[in-house]
Amino acid sequence: MKRAALIAVIVVLVGGGLYWMYERGQGRDIPDIPAAGTPTAGTCYKVDADGAKAALPWPGEAIGCGDAHTVELYHIGQVPKDLLHRLDDAKGEDVKVVQAVLYAQARRVCVVEGPAFLGGDWHAARVQIVAAWIKPATDGFYGCGVATVTGPAGDRFTPRAGSLKGALAGASALAAACIADLQYVECTSPHDGEYAGVYTITPPEAPFDEAGVKSAATRGCTAVGLTYLGLPANADRADLSPAAVGPKTANDWLGSDQAFTCYLMSAKPLRSSVRNLGTAPLPLA
Repeated sequence: MKRAALIAVIVVLVGGGLYWMYERGQGRDIPDIPAAGTPTAGTCYKVDADGAKAALPWPGEAIGCGDAHTVELYHIGQVPKDLLHRLDDAKGEDVKVVQAVLYAQARRVCVVEGPAFLGGDWHAARVQIVAAWIKPATDGFYGCGVATVTGPAGDRFTPRAGSLKGALAGASALAAACIADLQYVECTSPHDGEYAGVYTITPPEAPFDEAGVKSAATRGCTAVGLTYLGLPANADRADLSPAAVGPKTANDWLGSDQAFTCYLMSAKPLRSSVRNLGTAPLPLA
């Protein structure tokens, strides 16, 4: 298969985890619960992808998830207090180091808790995980949310009514299928890409190496694509190319689950699914 460029998708955490008010004071009393009036799990918001990069509470009133909304909060957490005290006392470049560790801690929890809430792997669905600090960020509280999106890039949220809890258990209308111009479409419509599966780079918490990650994701999604087509691992299909949606930068990698969503891409529009196509001709539109 030909190689295709990686498509990046990120879990948003307030400007890469750099939203911090630099309070000082060794041994300060860090609260155990968020301040009164901050959002709780089960709260929903009408906010776009750019708005979700801000710290919580987001602009506009929190609403019930039965009303039209874009993001549903499913978990509220707090990073370890010992790390917050380390941030209080950090100076110079150490501030960025501790911020990065805090960022990874919060992001990882949101990524892990997401499948438990949704009832399935969010990588295989038309959803995006969102993580945001809760003001004041120096108290270390954060919220995990989920939004339905228009395409694999996850940069456009779609409104919905009703909770996403358990939405991916069993067959789901939110399952990733085909894409046209990087937007989700049904596979019976003209399309140029199709979801093939998920590939996870191991071992967990592997150090980031840009070239190595790109190579591993391409190899992994090539294998996933061949399995999806019903072909052996040593087969080749020059008319389809693998594409991987996942963490391709050091910032995206930090705190991620190292998982890549794999697509099979065609240079010509297709009219139906290529699942188990084998060596048969492409179903060109």
